[in-house]
Amino acid sequence: MDVILLSNINKLGNSGTRIRVKSGYARNFLIPKGKAILANKKNVESFEAQRIALEQEKTSKLIIAQERAEKIKNIQSIKIFSKSGSEGKIFGSVGIRSIIKELTLLGFKVHKKEIKLPNGSLRKIGLHEIIFQPHYEISQKFIVDVISKN
Repeated sequence: MDVILLSNINKLGNSGTRIRVKSGYARNFLIPKGKAILANKKNVESFEAQRIALEQEKTSKLIIAQERAEKIKNIQSIKIFSKSGSEGKIFGSVGIRSIIKELTLLGFKVHKKEIKLPNGSLRKIGLHEIIFQPHYEISQKFIVDVISKN
């Protein structure tokens, strides 16, 4: 079944792309969730008329994401205090919520899905590299310094 994607989908395509998928996938997931429309003659013509507006919206989102990534780039490191044992292991872990809380205190509004922890939750004292990804094309690394509170 031919469909036109209305949003970017990993491993499938970008918005505006006309692709062929299995009919069950299109009928049961893509179309009901509003991620695609059928690629019939009427929909193709109407989508071409809307393409310019969608491209402008896409570029504006990209510009905003670049600005947010530049602001995060200016941060040297974020310090998070946590109780730890004698060997440098943290009691519990430092996760995305703790990082978002510290970024919010610094004046940055960040969503949970924009923070990527390459090695999972932080469980040891020290410097950890975290990825901020506000847009699928843009990512910025910053440092989280986990410090013992003892």
